[in-house]
Amino acid sequence: MRLLFDNSVFIHDPYPIGIAKPIFDEDGYNQLVMGFPPDHLLPAFGSHQGYKKFALNERMPGFHEYLTKEPAWWAFHNSIKSQKFIQFILALIKDCGAEIVENPSGKWTSRFEFAAMPADGGMIAPHTDIPSKAVTLIFSMQAPEEWDPAWGGGTDVLVPRQPLDPQITYKSYMAPLSAFDRVHSYEYTPNQCVIFVKNDISWHSVGPMTGPPGPMRRTITLNIERPG
Repeated sequence: MRLLFDNSVFIHDPYPIGIAKPIFDEDGYNQLVMGFPPDHLLPAFGSHQGYKKFALNERMPGFHEYLTKEPAWWAFHNSIKSQKFIQFILALIKDCGAEIVENPSGKWTSRFEFAAMPADGGMIAPHTDIPSKAVTLIFSMQAPEEWDPAWGGGTDVLVPRQPLDPQITYKSYMAPLSAFDRVHSYEYTPNQCVIFVKNDISWHSVGPMTGPPGPMRRTITLNIERPG
């Protein structure tokens, strides 16, 4: 399944972030959407007020069992988890003029996650991501008829209005939205990939969304990381 990153568009202020759409060919995208894990396989994720989402990742029971039952997802997962794909993304970002802090070991790892957030109040509070992350890719996984853009769900690019308390870190998700200006937003639409480089100012958030009960904002996330 070929991914269409040749149409990527990046901005660099306040930090490098971009979008590619469409990212899949139509048939490949439809296969993945139809094979996305059902809601009951995604447990609640996060234990603090800064989260309202459900997720299934490689470290959780049931993840690999599900992949082996879905050939399209098995093939896609193995492709984007490969070192070849990781090096492709790192080169793409550099070609777009963004800088990534080099990894002295030259080795990179990645983490894959299925995620869903309810249209009625789903959210991820402002944060910058953990230091080990270098690049995050967020793929939308939604049939067009399943989502109304008026509900929200976009990835919001944030800038603090004033210096934040040092105790407010990526771990706490404690900074309120009122502490930030939203300087850009990537609307949640089908068949796209939002790509951003993690740094000390890569503040971003999602929601809270304002849709009805029932619909879910579905995504997959690939984090490219420096090994711990």
